[in-house]
Amino acid sequence: MIRKNNTKDRFLKKEIQYLNRHLPRKRSSLADLLKQEKPKIDTKDGKSHRFKRKELQYLSNLLPKNLHKRLRLPIIITISPQFGRGAAKISGEAECLVALKILEKEKKEEGELLIYRPEIRALRKKLPTTTQYAFQISPPTKSNIHQGF
Repeated sequence: MIRKNNTKDRFLKKEIQYLNRHLPRKRSSLADLLKQEKPKIDTKDGKSHRFKRKELQYLSNLLPKNLHKRLRLPIIITISPQFGRGAAKISGEAECLVALKILEKEKKEEGELLIYRPEIRALRKKLPTTTQYAFQISPPTKSNIHQGF
């Protein structure tokens, strides 16, 4: 029985890795990307992801200059059953500040922001190249087992 769970866990881990292959090997700061002629990062699958300069300029105007080095791009929108149906999380102080400003929301918690489907859609529409989805499966707990996750 334990062996089957390990096999299932390994399979699920591989599937999540496959879903997240588009994510960056390393995120870059807004300040560094603005210096590049053709702003881009390398992804885990060996490809390049290009950023639209217009989006980078928008972000530079949205944030105070002292946060340009702290904003890591792309902004990762983490989707997990742990957050509930239609919910996602953004982590990082500068990243949350960007989302709050675009969504016209009040600051609630430091460093993390939970957003829901309509807000995710609005954020992705405004920042299509500077945001990306990451998929995550949390380990089973009593609370999420009863919710069907």
